This record gives sequence, structure tokens and C-alpha cells, in this order.
Amino acid sequence: MTPKKRILLIISAGVLLLIAAMSAMLSSSDDVTNRFQSGKFDIVLEEPHWTHDHDSVVPNEEIPKDPQVRNSGEVDAFIFVEVKVPYYDELVTEELDGTGAAKRSLPVVKFVCSGKEPAYDSTATAAQTVNDGWLELSESPVKDETAKTFTYTYAYVGADPASMEAVTPEAVTGQLFDSIKFCNARESEADTEPFIENKTVNVRVSAKGIQTEYLKSASETETDPERVWQVLKGLGEG
Repeated sequence: MTPKKRILLIISAGVLLLIAAMSAMLSSSDDVTNRFQSGKFDIVLEEPHWTHDHDSVVPNEEIPKDPQVRNSGEVDAFIFVEVKVPYYDELVTEELDGTGAAKRSLPVVKFVCSGKEPAYDSTATAAQTVNDGWLELSESPVKDETAKTFTYTYAYVGADPASMEAVTPEAVTGQLFDSIKFCNARESEADTEPFIENKTVNVRVSAKGIQTEYLKSASETETDPERVWQVLKGLGEG
């Protein structure tokens, strides 16, 4: 190899080393770790005037029972309440004056609201009365012929029945109703198995809630009671 060729090879090797060194110096990496915590979501079903001393209830007796829902979480909530009331087939019901006895499949408990005409004045319907601020959903009531229950579902809408009302943290909904009244019913003398006497009546109240934001899209919130309920139902129990 001539001296000239050796010089060119040495220069070429020097250029390659320089490029490699420059490449190493320009390399870079970076990481960003963002810490966040989801807000606490929690609701509490309250009945301020309910007591457990109701072992001997009789027809037409009224019992204080006033379900309301408190948002004990950290984010706004839309609230729904379901009430499951038993019924008996061929229950012998009467009008308030004791006339018009007939066998009907009706709930044994009616809801009572102060200052409102009660639904229990009509013993021929399964309809219930609730306080202002609550909206009964279109699917309500649902009659379960296996479990022998009516399930009533209500949305908390406040002053506008077309839109859910957000319940802020530590706020409380209005009371769904103020008391319950045992229906005006009696045993049939021809029945060997009594429908009411010595029977335990279980009225189950369940509260359900869902966050208010981002129920429709990244920038919009769904407020229609029926559609919000469908979103909540799609989430399953919880």
C-alpha cells in the first residue's frame, strides 16, 4: 500500500469515528409520570323517621318512612330510587268506606305524601304517589309474577321533569315519600290460607347513582332521565 493510500484510510476512519461520536452525543430519552386519583363516588340511602318497631301492622295503618339519598362522595351524582313492594293474588281490597270488596292483584303497601292526594284512595290501581322532584320512569312499575312484587323506579329531577338534577357532594335529595300505608284489605272467609294475617311484608328501597359528567360524549353530558337510566342499567349492579 502506498503512503498516499494509508493517509486516506486513516482520514476515513477518523471521519467515521467523528460521526459515531456525534450520533452518540445527539441521542436522548425522557419520561413523564403523571399521578392522578379518581374522585370518590358514594351515595347513602337514609330514612330519617323510620323505626323498626312495626311488628303488628293492621290495614289502613300509616307508618313513617321517608327515603332520601345523600351524596357522600366527592363528585356530582344523578340519583335513582327503586322501591319493591309485594302483592298477593286475589287480595280482597275494599274502598275506604268498606264497600266494593273485590279480589285484585295489588301492592299491599301504598306511598303517602303530605299535601298530595294519595293513590291508595283508588284500590283498583297499582299506581303510587311520590313527592315533587321525583319522576316515575316509563318502565315503572314492573310486575314480577314469580316474586309477587311490583318494582317502582324514580329519577330525581328537581324542578324540571325533563332533566336530571345533579346532587352535589354532601347534598341530599328530597324525600321520595313521607310514609307508607298498609292497604285497606281483609281476609276472604272462603280462603283457608290467609293472605295477610301473620304474613311478613318486606318493602325494599334501593338507591342507585351515576356520575353526571361525560355520559354522552367527551364534551356533553346526558341529562334526559330515561336515557341516563339506560346508561346506568348498562353498567350492571354497583
